[in-house]
Order: sequence, then structure tokens, then C-alpha cells
Amino acid sequence: MQPHEWTTNDFKGDPGIDYCHDKFLFAHSLHTLPERMIGARMHFGLAIYCRQGAALITVDGLQYRLKQGQMFSYQEGSLIEECLASSDADLVLTGLSWELIEATEALNTVVWSIVDYVHQSPIYTLSEEVLSLTKIYHQQIYKLCHSPNPLFRDELLHIHIQALLYSFIREVSEELRQATPQDLTRASQQARLFFDLLGMRRGRIRSVSEVATLMNLTPKHLSRIIKEQTGETPIHFIHQYMMRAITQELRYSGKTAKEIAFQQGFSSLAFFGKFVKQQTGLTPTEYRKKLQTGEGATPS
Repeated sequence: MQPHEWTTNDFKGDPGIDYCHDKFLFAHSLHTLPERMIGARMHFGLAIYCRQGAALITVDGLQYRLKQGQMFSYQEGSLIEECLASSDADLVLTGLSWELIEATEALNTVVWSIVDYVHQSPIYTLSEEVLSLTKIYHQQIYKLCHSPNPLFRDELLHIHIQALLYSFIREVSEELRQATPQDLTRASQQARLFFDLLGMRRGRIRSVSEVATLMNLTPKHLSRIIKEQTGETPIHFIHQYMMRAITQELRYSGKTAKEIAFQQGFSSLAFFGKFVKQQTGLTPTEYRKKLQTGEGATPS
């Protein structure tokens, strides 16, 4: 039996959920995760902040211990298996759809590198600065959720959610910068830039010459650098990033194959279908069905 897959809208009316929208979910104070989340996959990302106490969360077979002042970043599509909370646990849940994150235009150049980072390290201890801001934003979101005045409520909620995202990503980006070795060789620096560009363009780079031009290198020189640094060709990684974006859209968006093909820079639906077929052995429609029935790999 396949696990249930829920959207934010599926939690309307659930105890403890303060607000549900087609792209957003918020719970200001929960002792543990909602019952329907256990043994299920969410069609949205989830930030779980521990205001007090502790919780032990099992996701995709791995256990994570969440303590006071820490944030757990749940990756869309992962299987939540269990949540055990201490008697004094107090959790704040913020659920965000991929469409809402994409709509935050300024995040588009950094979102994939941040997603990759929190995928590897989903528990994050907030600094005093971000902790203070997070508390303020959570309180403001809670007030808006329960305000009797609906005028511009969704717009104001979106602004506060964006502020939460910006403050968190700003801090994580600085941590990533500080963790980067300062004595990288020239070739290592160029390889890092190559992957940064692939992430920033989010699957829209389709050729070695395109990224080489952005790096002011010849395709031949870039190919040699990437091969020496990784053992793989640049096109191998370009195709990986292209499929990552396509998989994300096919699984989680309501866009047609034609719309996705245009968005990702394919000249025609036929070329798009041919590429997906080469990479997966399936047509875009078949691949989407496989992903949405839980049989396909979840994009990281």
C-alpha cells in the first residue's frame, strides 16, 4: 500500500492548524506533528521550529533529534515515519509549496544550493539574530491568521513568509560561504562556479557551450576541468540539473508538458519529449504518472 500524499489544503480543519492555503500552511503551537503526516509524504516543504522541549523525527529511515531553538527542514516528497515529542514540546509548523518559493523571485538564484545544503543537514540551530526575527514573524503570522479582517491577509502573509525565508537563507548562505575553503586551486574554483551556475539557472542551461560562455572559457577547456575534478563530463551534470527541474515540475506543478518545455527552454514539445524519454525511458506523461503514484525517485 502506497503512503498517502498530502497538499497543504488537505489539512484544513485539522486541530492545531491555524491557517491553510493552496500554497501555505501554518500551525503556531503543536505538541507533535499532525496525525495525518505520520506515514505520509507532503507535497510541500515544511519548516519545523522547536520553541520548547524536544522531538525525535524519523524521515526516510533516518532519525533527527530536534531541540529548543532548532529548525528541521523537511524536504518535499520525503516519507515521515514517526514523531516522538517530549511532554513539554512546543512546535511551530510552516508549510510552503514549491510554487510559493518559486514566486519569491530573489530566491531563484540561490534556492537550489540552499536546498542541497539543508538536505544534507536538515537540523539547523538558529543564531540569536535569526531566532529573534523568527519569533517576531511567527507571532505576526499567527495574528494575521486569526484577524477578523480578511483584506490583504494572503498578501501580508506572503510578505511575512518571504521575510522568514530571506532571514533563514541569508544565514545559511553565510555559513556556506564561511565553510568554503579559501585556498582552492584555480581549477577547483572554476568547477565550483560551474555547479553554482547550474544551480542558479535551475535546469535552464542545456549545453556545455552555454555555460562555458558564462564562465568566459572555451567548451574544450571547461570539459577538461570538469573531467579532471569530477571524473564526469559537463553534459552529464547539465542533464542531471535539467532532469531535476523537469522532475520537480512534473511531480509538483499543474503545468502541462508544453508549458514545462517552454519554461525550460526547449524549442518544441517534441524535443522535450525526446529528452525525457532518453533520460527516463518514459514519455513526460508516463514519467509524471510514475512520479505522482510514488514509484519514481523524489528529486532532491
